[in-house]
Amino acid sequence: MKNNTVKIILILLALCLVGTAGFYYGKSQGVAQGTKEAQEVRQQMSDLQELNRQSIAKLQVNDGPIYVIGHKSPDSDTICSAIAYARLLKALGYDAQAAANGTPNNESKYILQLAGVEAPPVLEDATGKNIFLVDHSEYLQATAGMSEANLVGVIDHHGIGSVTTGQQVLYDARPIGATATIIWLNYLNYGVEIDKQTATLLLGAVLSDTTNLTGSTVTEADKKAVPALAKIAEIDDIDGLYDTLHRELLSYDGMTDMEILFLDYKEYEAAGVKFGIGILNSIDEPTSKELSARMKAILPEGFETRDVDLMYASVGIRENGEKIDYIVPANEYSEAVFKAAFPNYDEYDGTAYIFRTPGLGRKSLFVPGLTEYLQSHPQE
Repeated sequence: MKNNTVKIILILLALCLVGTAGFYYGKSQGVAQGTKEAQEVRQQMSDLQELNRQSIAKLQVNDGPIYVIGHKSPDSDTICSAIAYARLLKALGYDAQAAANGTPNNESKYILQLAGVEAPPVLEDATGKNIFLVDHSEYLQATAGMSEANLVGVIDHHGIGSVTTGQQVLYDARPIGATATIIWLNYLNYGVEIDKQTATLLLGAVLSDTTNLTGSTVTEADKKAVPALAKIAEIDDIDGLYDTLHRELLSYDGMTDMEILFLDYKEYEAAGVKFGIGILNSIDEPTSKELSARMKAILPEGFETRDVDLMYASVGIRENGEKIDYIVPANEYSEAVFKAAFPNYDEYDGTAYIFRTPGLGRKSLFVPGLTEYLQSHPQE
């Protein structure tokens, strides 16, 4: 009886050992299969990145560097995107350098200082130069001589502008919150590592242009870009950074009213009508009313300095979930066209036409709405 018991125990142990061996063998096979699949995915990603790099290997570049440059009255998305994309082109083997189309604002200066990067030099004339546009595709917003430049490419998140060329170009425009987000995606698609400086620039630009991811044009790509860039930039307090950027953006210390009007000013054209919109930032309604009154006083003079048919100042509040815009026309013609294009304003206080949440954002509503009106109502 005892011998039989021992035999049974030995048999059970043997079965357990066989089962355990089979389990670990199967597990090792599964791990090996998983590793193989992971390697295949990595190889596919590497192949895709290489194809993306090869897809821009034949950019039409003349002698000399490629100047990466944004629009007039540059904001943070324009300045930081120009620097970041010039760095990407250099990493891909091109002779590229960032340039500016004006002096950076206080917010942009803060981002540059935080990243430890100098502001790009101002390019006064694009004639005969290789130009890569970021954050716009408008002749009216471009540096002088753009029509005589060699356009290499465009990275943008606005509507299609007036800049044209007969040759092949790199054109990447997406309905997205910030040009800087597109550039972040380009780094990923081309397999180029983003360093701490560049990540800081792109992070600041995305936060600025999306109003800390609260803007109407924000996408999932913008939302993914912010934490990814913050990690590389070693910035833990994203909201704190945005609050600082916002304070810098609201600061008009040492500036004349005319300088404030043209600090974030852009020009457009629709149906042969040229119009300009200057954006001002405000923290509350009393400040908005004050700035609106100041703009109304100097807009006629500012209008005379620009070759446009219509001009407006837009004083905006983006605080605590509120979006309120005070629109001030430069003259009677600007006012008449505006009222016809946007009859559903919430209030007129004698100085400004007021649009409460969702406001009248320049990129999302103001320019598209005015463009649509002008195209459907040709001006004599």
